[in-house]
Amino acid sequence: MGEQRFCSKCRRTMDEKNFYTYRDGSKCELCKACLTMHVNNFEPNTFMWLLEKFDVPYIESEWNTLRDRAYAKDPYKMTGMTVFGKYLAKMKLKQWNNFRWADTEKLKAEAEEKAKLYGQPQEVAQQKMEEMEKAYENGEISEAQWLTYKEINAPEVAPEVTSEEAYKAGGGGQGSPYPVNNSDFEVVELPDVGNELTDEDKIYLAMKWGRLYRPDEWVALEQKYNDFMNSFDIQGAARLDTLKHICKTSLKMDQAIDCGDIESYQKLSRVYTTLMKDAKFTEAQRKEEKSGDFDAVGQIVFFAEKEGGKIPRYEIDTPLDKVDQAINSLKKYNHDLIVNDPSISQMLENLIKRRESAANQKEDMRKAEAEGLDYVPLSDEDFEEFNKLLEERGLDSAAAEEEEEY
Repeated sequence: MGEQRFCSKCRRTMDEKNFYTYRDGSKCELCKACLTMHVNNFEPNTFMWLLEKFDVPYIESEWNTLRDRAYAKDPYKMTGMTVFGKYLAKMKLKQWNNFRWADTEKLKAEAEEKAKLYGQPQEVAQQKMEEMEKAYENGEISEAQWLTYKEINAPEVAPEVTSEEAYKAGGGGQGSPYPVNNSDFEVVELPDVGNELTDEDKIYLAMKWGRLYRPDEWVALEQKYNDFMNSFDIQGAARLDTLKHICKTSLKMDQAIDCGDIESYQKLSRVYTTLMKDAKFTEAQRKEEKSGDFDAVGQIVFFAEKEGGKIPRYEIDTPLDKVDQAINSLKKYNHDLIVNDPSISQMLENLIKRRESAANQKEDMRKAEAEGLDYVPLSDEDFEEFNKLLEERGLDSAAAEEEEEY
């Protein structure tokens, strides 16, 4: 993480990468979002003062190229930071690094002079654009050819229009994700749900879902949240937090598909599916929660013991068939083989002792290696245990050595 800086407008402390850099290497006093919040990329008077502040020239052709490229990629995601940051980075290139804000008029005059020498008069260019537009409307040229030469104009609705006004007008505003209404049908005026919300409701919804949503979006999120709560048994802070993310993703999915942004819809759909699987909000879980059935006999026993009851022994009085007789015969055979045959019992006992002895030897060897020894040192307890074993067998040390050699 880089150095932390404080924005004097939004009163937040954040990483220095969220602040633009002056020519002398110092950081701006406002963060990127606050500094460019009133920038309209199609209106030079909204960002010219910023170019002067950072002492970079305004080159209209370079700015328009970056702006048109961002607008053509996704006009709904273009903000004040979209072009300004890229423009500052471009002015650091060797081609423009030596120019300052004071060189703006000189560069503009040079560009106009080049246009007169090598370009076409504005009247001729405008006439050619009109001819190409007519050719496109008559089907003489393709849409790709027309869009290639067509000049991208500013949005019809200025950023100063509020999101609710733009939303009611059919979209196209800065706060609305919906496109301009081109339908022949009359726009239906929906009631303003914000007027029905009290101040307490607005504070509650803003704290729960965030302040960046409109009142109608708050209501939609809350309704979907309650639908999930009524459909599933949701407990725990982690699952509740995941549910909130699912509701927000669902809302963004609807907005993306309504405005024709299929790419964003597909990405959001994958996120939505992953969240649903992680939180186990599936129909199978819903069916399981509704049924309340037991999946195993162990669950029945656990439930009975938990409730203080008991399961009585179930006796079967019906005659056994051949399969039951075979199973009982195998059970009796295995029982007699293990219990009544002393050789098998002795073999199992010896196997257990050998495994314990091997484990003890391995542990002793590990301790010896930790002390830097190649052998396991014997203690007084080991000698006492050995002599006790000889006494139990009725042997002395010499006889034990002969028995070991044999």
